Amino acid sequence: MTKRGDRRMPSRADIDPVEIPRLLSSTALVDVLRDPLDFRFRLLGTAIDKITSRNLRGIRFSELPFLVPGNKGWVDYEYVATTGRPLLTDRPYVGQSKLVVRLTDSLFPLSDDGETVNMVWSFLDIWQVPPRERSWNGIA
Repeated sequence: MTKRGDRRMPSRADIDPVEIPRLLSSTALVDVLRDPLDFRFRLLGTAIDKITSRNLRGIRFSELPFLVPGNKGWVDYEYVATTGRPLLTDRPYVGQSKLVVRLTDSLFPLSDDGETVNMVWSFLDIWQVPPRERSWNGIA
């Protein structure tokens, strides 16, 4: 509540990266586009970059086959964008890394006017095969 004050939700300007250094590598900022509804990757942390097959900055969800309307990822972001409520959700992993075993996404609405969501802050918890298990699982 201290970040948003008396507004319904905080704005991007309320989030100071200096206060969350451990979260930055797994953080994504996603713009909410309207008329028609779409989402665009604005910023992706280094941990997210490592598990994606290409640089997603500036790419719209509708341009990616695994994030088109109706897909779970789209539905989750649409929920946050339309309700203004945060969401904790499991995310299917569609990348190439054999190290990733699970993704949990925490989505938080951000709003410049305190009412309309214009950005979603995502913290992606990336669960990977522990280093001690990689060699005996054939993953190096």
